[in-house]
Amino acid sequence: MATARPAQLPPPDDAAWTNWLVLAGRGFGKTRLAMEDAWWYGATHPDTRVALIAATYADARDTMVEGESGLLALIPDGMLGAWNRSLGELTLANKTRYKLFAATEPERLRGPQHHRAYCDELAAWQYEETWDQMLFGLRLGRDPKVVIATTPKPTPLVRRIVKDGHTIVTRGSTFDNAANLAPSAIEQLKAKYDGTRLGRQELYAEILDDVAGALWTRDMFDRNRVRECPDLVRVVVAIDPSGTGGADDGGDSIGIVVAGKGADGRAYVLAD
Repeated sequence: MATARPAQLPPPDDAAWTNWLVLAGRGFGKTRLAMEDAWWYGATHPDTRVALIAATYADARDTMVEGESGLLALIPDGMLGAWNRSLGELTLANKTRYKLFAATEPERLRGPQHHRAYCDELAAWQYEETWDQMLFGLRLGRDPKVVIATTPKPTPLVRRIVKDGHTIVTRGSTFDNAANLAPSAIEQLKAKYDGTRLGRQELYAEILDDVAGALWTRDMFDRNRVRECPDLVRVVVAIDPSGTGGADDGGDSIGIVVAGKGADGRAYVLAD
């Protein structure tokens, strides 16, 4: 079956890029863009192994495979082999296999090997170790690559990938896809979030590092991160409770932080 390459995708496999990062606002169509590349790659590279990774297994299944922009909706007739929902495996007629993984379980990526990996909403991943384990297994073929689709957050991993010289970045806002979104939703989003920091991040896909004049900056935190702390002479757990039932009930978030004083006289934030 002849397979046309979807439009607006990065250069072919022999180009000098390792990561393709689709950094875009909510509703831009970033998952659709990544999954268009996923089925095209699988269709034109028989008997390959592809990893599909999302924040949770349900996200990978419901968005990357079964969603409106998922593989099942995009793969042309006659190309699909089988979809095993319980195992999280989708195969094409040419024996290419897509395997689902959850970012909450980085250990499951120990062992499996892949030619290509697709990472959905990377900024929402709980463990950066998932990225590391994925890279260790990305070792099949001549030129393995990673395709990432995410709304940005200023996490160290996202910022590091953006600065990587082997990363191609595609940027876009929610409003770039206004023709395919409900007009009432567009009006409401603009009225409520246009010009706000949250809107700049979630709608215009800006990576917001710090508030101007902030006393504590992210760079200060990153420069002083440590993997281990010395013996602690004191540990304090502080809780900022919500008087309105918590975020799940529409109230304020509940803050919990654990800090300790080391034997070296320094303070260490252990968990937040």
